[in-house]
Amino acid sequence: MNPVFSPLTPQNSDPYFELHKLGQFSPWSRKIFEDCLTKPYFAYSLDQDSQPLGYYIGMTVLDEVTLMDIVVSPSHQGKGLGKSLLQHFMSQCDQNNIQQIWLEVRESNATAIDLYDNAGFILVEQRVNYYPSVKGKEDALIMCCYLG
Repeated sequence: MNPVFSPLTPQNSDPYFELHKLGQFSPWSRKIFEDCLTKPYFAYSLDQDSQPLGYYIGMTVLDEVTLMDIVVSPSHQGKGLGKSLLQHFMSQCDQNNIQQIWLEVRESNATAIDLYDNAGFILVEQRVNYYPSVKGKEDALIMCCYLG
């Protein structure tokens, strides 16, 4: 059976909040996570056989979207699911006439940076000491993809 995308809402978010906590060094609170599942945000989950594989959250402002979070279950990483999630996200943006997609990523997250590079994102800016990390702080890379 193929993985299925479904809208992610506060009502069905429990397993995805657990994935969020696994996928982040400093995760959001439950309240912030649930707030990010209401407008102007949009979110989709990816499941197979009722098993949560991953999700993404975007925030729309006019004709721009920011990719707020994208997570693949640790036990399913390396199988192309991040690419599937990003493609679905970008397709949703395209269907809604979005002109630009923005994101920020930890400079140490080479896998994600490679995914974004291959999807057409370009590096716009580097924020020094932006993210908390095991070693104190690490830089954030600000990336953008122009659609249409």
